[in-house]
Amino acid sequence: MKTSVETLDPVKVKLTVEVEPKRVKQAFDRAARELAKQVNLPGFRPGKAPRRLLEQRFGQGVIAQTAMEDALSDYYVEALRAEEIDAVAQPEVDVQNFDEAEGCTFTATVEVRPSFDPPEHEGISVTFPEWDVDDDDVDAQLEQLRERFAEVDEVERAAADGDMVTLDLRVEVEGTELESARVEDALYEIGSQGVTPKLDEELVGKRAGEEFSYEDALPEEYPEHGGEQASFFVTVKDVREKTLPELDDDFAQTASGFDTLDELKRDLRNSLLRRKVEQAQHDLRGRILEAYLARVDLPLPPSMVEADKQGRIHQLEHQAERFGIEMDQLFQMEGTSREEFETNAQQQAEETVKAQLVLDALSSRLELDLQPGDIDEEIVRHAQANGVSPQQIAQIIQQQGTLPALVGDIMRRKTIDTIVASAQVDGGPSDEVLVELGLLDDPDAAEATEPAEATDAATDEPVAAREDADTED
Repeated sequence: MKTSVETLDPVKVKLTVEVEPKRVKQAFDRAARELAKQVNLPGFRPGKAPRRLLEQRFGQGVIAQTAMEDALSDYYVEALRAEEIDAVAQPEVDVQNFDEAEGCTFTATVEVRPSFDPPEHEGISVTFPEWDVDDDDVDAQLEQLRERFAEVDEVERAAADGDMVTLDLRVEVEGTELESARVEDALYEIGSQGVTPKLDEELVGKRAGEEFSYEDALPEEYPEHGGEQASFFVTVKDVREKTLPELDDDFAQTASGFDTLDELKRDLRNSLLRRKVEQAQHDLRGRILEAYLARVDLPLPPSMVEADKQGRIHQLEHQAERFGIEMDQLFQMEGTSREEFETNAQQQAEETVKAQLVLDALSSRLELDLQPGDIDEEIVRHAQANGVSPQQIAQIIQQQGTLPALVGDIMRRKTIDTIVASAQVDGGPSDEVLVELGLLDDPDAAEATEPAEATDAATDEPVAAREDADTED
């Protein structure tokens, strides 16, 4: 076999392949034997009919077509290996000839990974994202906790901001009622803007038993009629006053397992701090990776970008199917349009493909290894993220044949870990804070749990060392 390569652009090559007649004849013979197994000719056992009789019955073209379909893929793969081409898409194949006497000549135009040297990953300097918690954050958590334990009592007065009202609601658009918007005996908090802002204004001053209507626009995210003008018809069933508990030790004991309010505040602060630090650590990885990727500019194979983009679109289609709605309705609910979503999907796909190409190249240069247990850990991570058992994830991987993709994810994560470890980070919590929050193992505690070396009580000499000396003697 002879092969040659012509570079059409940085991510596309044209591969020319010439196969000698002997190998092509072998392909014809194999095709004839396979065809013989599928037909019964009088006087011949299955699979034993001679090729000339098969050609007389089916024509030479059938055998030639079968031979070419079976052989071309083998020739193509062999040529890729010979020229060390890393193809990322299906090729466009043009066959010039496929003949037993003249052999086979064809070209394959295919997209490839761009050839480049990944930039150095050392020397990246970033600032640790905001992570601290102030008193306002803790107070906000306390207010949410108070809301959960608030007492709500029916009152005879007119409704005021912050009260709860029980109401019935109907909505009409151009005189047609929206059945999906009808609610009865709904408990609504004035000021929450849970329907439209004007409802909160209209409810203030109303008493139990009153009915009223008003005109306002439906929320933009409302299915089908988002943003349209509508008529709202409201009946107030009752008015309820909400009383929040006092912030004291009794509240702490009722709302939690702590004896004092200070203990509750301390726990809320630590919980908030842990979440903020975890989010900041996640954002930090993103900042470092973004800074590293900015060091290189490379062409992207269009097929890889399009495949990633279509994957994002299909994911949204499945989401719409689960909700039982059309795609356009889902776009409205998410406050976007099909055009905006596809534009964002294209940009995200380009960023993802670039990251994959660069990280794969750096991983290869760093010669990172896949360690025992890495695959099991990745399966457990996917299982936890999807709320299923590791066995289910393993079964899906086996059924879909996605183990190579899983390994690729593992190696890219290891590469990002290497980049992050080499970065210079300004700010961030100390190791003591991380240990206190349970986000870092305590080295002192780990050292304390290591088994002590056995010693002889009389000499205070390590037993193992003494046994080694005895053995030498």
